[in-house]
Amino acid sequence: MIVGHTVGGDNVQGFVLQNGAITDILVPGSIQTLIFGVENNGRVVGAYYKSDHSGAHGFLYFNGNVTTIDFPGANSTMAHGINDPQRIVGEFRDNAGYSHGFLYDRGNFTRIDISGAVNTYAEGINNPGDVVGYFTDNSGHQHGFLYDKNGTITTIDVPFAGVTDTLLYGINSLGVIVGAYVDSAGTHGFLDVSGIFTGFDAPGTPPSVGTFAYGISDNGQIAVFGATAFLGLLGS
Repeated sequence: MIVGHTVGGDNVQGFVLQNGAITDILVPGSIQTLIFGVENNGRVVGAYYKSDHSGAHGFLYFNGNVTTIDFPGANSTMAHGINDPQRIVGEFRDNAGYSHGFLYDRGNFTRIDISGAVNTYAEGINNPGDVVGYFTDNSGHQHGFLYDKNGTITTIDVPFAGVTDTLLYGINSLGVIVGAYVDSAGTHGFLDVSGIFTGFDAPGTPPSVGTFAYGISDNGQIAVFGATAFLGLLGS
């Protein structure tokens, strides 16, 4: 099962691709619906915008039913990842314009902030409950982080020479992490298996265009976006 959304203008809508069939998803009353994550039972998370463009609203979609997920007091909320136990991660923007990560578990929010960060973004969660994302430092550079199921935070930076920024987007239940990194040539995707990093560029995609590895399944399938979107397999 693959999820995503179209791009361009006020007609953005989400979709689910399963067994070759595409199902369009547009949150009722919205002008834009963006889908970022899906779990194995078909629950989908993302964000939608209303016609007043007042800010994003996070949501959970399942079997045609939409549940809005807004962090209390936030002026914008986006839901980015969900696991099979239905725990959801994302980020919200406060009234001062700063972003913070969150973990949502059946009505209860836990705020995620990296110490010393200007902004924090929570992007993915696996079934054991480990969260990955990235944060912005005072110089404007991004660094990846792992917020494990015990609440321990570890900074993760791609260790290649010349890397200036690291962004973590997905983690599977085996702890394999995917994301993107930036160097002088541009943006590349990467895979982190127990601290061993492998960088790659999507077919036909120069680093100046950028490759982003957005998710990895428990069987090693990697969702990658470059000049086009494609599905790769760990080890292939």
